[in-house]
Parts: sequence; structure tokens; C-alpha cells
Amino acid sequence: MHFAFLAAAFKENQQNPVSILILSGISILMGLFYFKKVKAVGSIYKKIDLLLVIFTSLGAIFTYYLTVEIKLDAVLAAGITGLISSALPYLNRRSDLLRELPVAIYCGAFAGMTAPFIAKGFPFIGAAGLISGLILIISKNTLHGFGGKLGTIAFGGVSISFLILFIFS
Repeated sequence: MHFAFLAAAFKENQQNPVSILILSGISILMGLFYFKKVKAVGSIYKKIDLLLVIFTSLGAIFTYYLTVEIKLDAVLAAGITGLISSALPYLNRRSDLLRELPVAIYCGAFAGMTAPFIAKGFPFIGAAGLISGLILIISKNTLHGFGGKLGTIAFGGVSISFLILFIFS
């Protein structure tokens, strides 16, 4: 997803040689990082992973609702969503599902921060949340300890949803 974003930046700045040089450097450094640091680890999918996908979508819808209907700032709406989700593990400390829910819901909150002029309503946000949830589950054993994973996943979910909408409309 990072490279797709950089490809779009290359296309947008193809007439500016300084931008192309900077973007090339970023691409090379990022490629080296991924080559050295990211190791593929076999994933074992559990039944709760399906629930995590659903809760990622619910986190996106709730954040979008707070932004569009309650008229809160997107950052504040995502913060509220994250705060509420962070309390869920305390309901039952032994529950594996409740321990994993905050990450999924907060990932969805990033997708729910999508601007209303890009997201054409709640169905779009729900789909973006579902796609983000699928990406989250697929990538659950990668990039541990590196910042930006949830935002990147949400960006990918929104981008894929927008691409599907663009292709089929």
C-alpha cells in the first residue's frame, strides 16, 4: 500500500524533477526497510478473526457517524472511538476477543475519518471498514512495533473501496 501511494505521488509529480528525486529516494529506502525488516510469518486464522473484521467496520461506521451526524471533528471522533474501545478488555479480562477488539475498532476509526466528499455515505464506510478488517487480519503477524500500521491499513481499505466504486460506477 505504501508503494501504491508513492506510485500515485510519482504520477502526480512527473513534471517536477526534484519531487521525482525525493520520491525515488523514499521508495528505495522503504524498499530496503521492507526487505530487511519484514519477515513473513505463517498466520493461523481463528474464528474470532471474522468478528474482528466486523468490529473494524463498526468502528469505521461509528467514527463516521460522530463526524457526519454529530458534527464532531474527525480526529476527535476517532479519539472517542478509540477511548471507548480501549475500555472493552476490562469487561472480561479473560476474553481473547475483548483483548483484541480495541485494535480492530481503532483501525476502523481511521477508516471512518474519511472525508464525506470521498465517502459517499455509510455503505461506503462500512465496505471500507470490512476491507480494512480483512487487511488487518491478513497482516496481523507483520510490522509489530512499527508506527502507522493501523492508519496504513485503513488507507488501503478506503482506497480499495474507492477503486471498486470508481470501476463499477
